Order: sequence, then structure tokens, then C-alpha cells
Amino acid sequence: MSKDNDFLYQDGEKVFCYHGKVIYEAKIVETKYYVEPNRHPKTGSIGPHYHIHYSGWKSSYVKKWDEWVDESRVLKYNEANLEKHKQMIKSLKKIKPAMKRTINDSSTEKSKKRKREPPPPKEKEEVVKKPKPKEIVSFPEPLRAILYRDWNNIHMHQLLVPLPRKPTVKDIIEDYRKNRMNSKRNEDSDDAIEQEVINGLHFYFNKCVGTRLLYKKERKQYRVIRLKHEHLDNSQIFGAEHLLRLFVEFPLLMGNTFLSLETINVLKVNLSEFLNFLNENRSKYFIEEYEEIKI
Repeated sequence: MSKDNDFLYQDGEKVFCYHGKVIYEAKIVETKYYVEPNRHPKTGSIGPHYHIHYSGWKSSYVKKWDEWVDESRVLKYNEANLEKHKQMIKSLKKIKPAMKRTINDSSTEKSKKRKREPPPPKEKEEVVKKPKPKEIVSFPEPLRAILYRDWNNIHMHQLLVPLPRKPTVKDIIEDYRKNRMNSKRNEDSDDAIEQEVINGLHFYFNKCVGTRLLYKKERKQYRVIRLKHEHLDNSQIFGAEHLLRLFVEFPLLMGNTFLSLETINVLKVNLSEFLNFLNENRSKYFIEEYEEIKI
């Protein structure tokens, strides 16, 4: 049996805890002490272990995100570690300027290429590769299937996503924002990082639709819909199908930004959270039937 002084931290104590290479505010829900030969089944370690709840993380993900950790991952909630946590927030605030540079540089480079390179002969068939989700974030299998079905509908069956879509990307992002706000357990929980990522996702989508998220067969539809709804942002016209394509582009987009490894790890966690939300609500956000190309 262990004594209370075997633990550096106690039940109910507010702490910081490493998740990946990022520290988050957390609360200790329970403590256990493991001795040979009974090592913890997840960590493989003996000694003090703590059941951690990450402050402000979605309550419906408790089984997934509340976890047992050994003592090496837990930090005292003090000024030094709070400052370390705040530095991550400052680092996240660099995301939007970096996004703008990436998108502007990408657009300029594509413009130069168009001027240098003659257009391909019209009689040649378009060579299109199926989208392959890169692992900056982990794609749930149902979303992978939707991504491939989307590609197949457009390229093999000559179908298009009907536009404008309902719910829109803006609707989805606001649903997610409200969902996260409603799930906050601690009013003083600092969600500045999460809000910055959500805002960045919205910004990225609006800027990237016309340059990165369309297949060739969709470009005429895009021109028509933009002329008809020129007062709206792309996020008020497009839906989950095009939003999902943005996540395929993130490895390239992140590779072109000047973000620290620590910041990229923060992005991975938050983008994975968003994908999980999208997956849980896929019947609400994704359409089953596409429309024939009529334009």
C-alpha cells in the first residue's frame, strides 16, 4: 500500500500535464500507485500514476482524452509553468500572419507558373490523383471513405457538390465553437489557443478554396457561384465536403509556415479534435447525393 507522501500531487489538484510535447491545464481526478509485478497497462511503469482530466476539453471525449499518466508527465501549477503555457499561446498568435504569407506566396508562385507555362492541349485527359490524407492529423476511417467517395463522384461519375450548401462551413465552425464553449467545465479555463486555431481554420478555408480545394471539373461551377453570391465568403457557400479537403492540404500548408515544432503539435491536437467532431456529426454535415454537371 502507498502512503499519501508517495505522491507529489493529490486528488483534485490543479496541475499542468504534457500531452505530446505540449502542456495543458489539467486536474487530477484519481491517484494510484503501481508496484512490481503489476505495472500500469498503458505506461508500463511502476510508481505514482494520475488520472488526468484536461481542463476545458470536450466532456463527450472523456474516455478518449482523460487518461492515466505517470509522474514524469505532470508539472506543478506555478508561475514558471504558467509562463511556459502562455508562451504557447503567443506562438499560436503567429499562425494567421504565417498563413497569409503562405497563401500569398503560393498564389504568386502559381501565377508565375501560369505565365511561364503554356496551357496543356485541350484534347488531353486530365490526370487526377486520388486524395491521400497525410498524417499531420489522424483521419477517422469514415471520413477517409467520404473523401474518396467525393473524388469518385466528381471524376468517375461527372457529379458535383450542389452549391450553395447547407449547412455551410461557417455553420459547422460555429457549431463546433458552441460545442466547445458548452463543454467547458472550468470558467477560468484558458481557451485562447483553441479559439486561435478555430479562427485560423475559418481564415484558411476562405482563402484556399479557389487556389487549393477545387478539382478542375468544379472550376466553372465555382466561377458561376461566385458571380451569383459575390457578397458572401466561401465559408458561406461551401460545406463539409470542401472543408474536409482542407485537412488533406494541411501538411503542405504547415510545411510552408514558420511555426515552431511546439506550435505545430498544438495544431495537431486541436485539428484532430475538430475532425473527431466532424466525424461524430457526419450524417448531419455531409450529403449523400451529388448533382449532375449542368453548367
